[in-house]
Amino acid sequence: MKFRSISFLSSSFLLSLLAPAVLEAVDYQEEIRPILNKKCYKCHSGPRAKGKLRMDSENSFADRIGGDDPVIVPGNPAESLLAIKAGLPRSDGEAMPPPPARERGAEPMTSTELNLVKQWISEGASFEKGAAPTPAVADEPAMEEKVHQWTNVEGKTLEAEFAGTEGTNVLLKLADGSTIPYDYHKLSPESQELAKKLHAATQ
Repeated sequence: MKFRSISFLSSSFLLSLLAPAVLEAVDYQEEIRPILNKKCYKCHSGPRAKGKLRMDSENSFADRIGGDDPVIVPGNPAESLLAIKAGLPRSDGEAMPPPPARERGAEPMTSTELNLVKQWISEGASFEKGAAPTPAVADEPAMEEKVHQWTNVEGKTLEAEFAGTEGTNVLLKLADGSTIPYDYHKLSPESQELAKKLHAATQ
């Protein structure tokens, strides 16, 4: 009887460990707004907000979530400029905050903050407290492929997997398994955009 009791408790304990965790929706007011306040409001608040992107006003910010000129694509952080630019290497001129702001002491989002923002976007980027998560929008087929075609500024192409970034280099994994660094600035604009999206998706 004693052995059976221990066995039952052990089984219950294992089942509790294996049961999927229930994640609560990210709360904009409690979790996301403080991040934006600390890392984005310096440039993106008030009537003279840079890039006409005002984040301190929910009404103004909402105009750039979805629609024709979005900085956030609800359900898809890999296509959202906010997540993409916040996740770029500091050496990238398009990273947020930009180099001039960093020189004045502005700090980029930490990996924890960026992941939280991405989760909020994946859940639909809602301002409402406790909003139910929405299904993520499926990535385009090109983003799902492991092997991509890369083009440099001279028009030459190369097929390789994206293996990350290192400084100003994009790491490309060739068919033979070797990995080579390639200068980001020598890639074509299309390949630069692809590198940004793939980099953001891995953060």
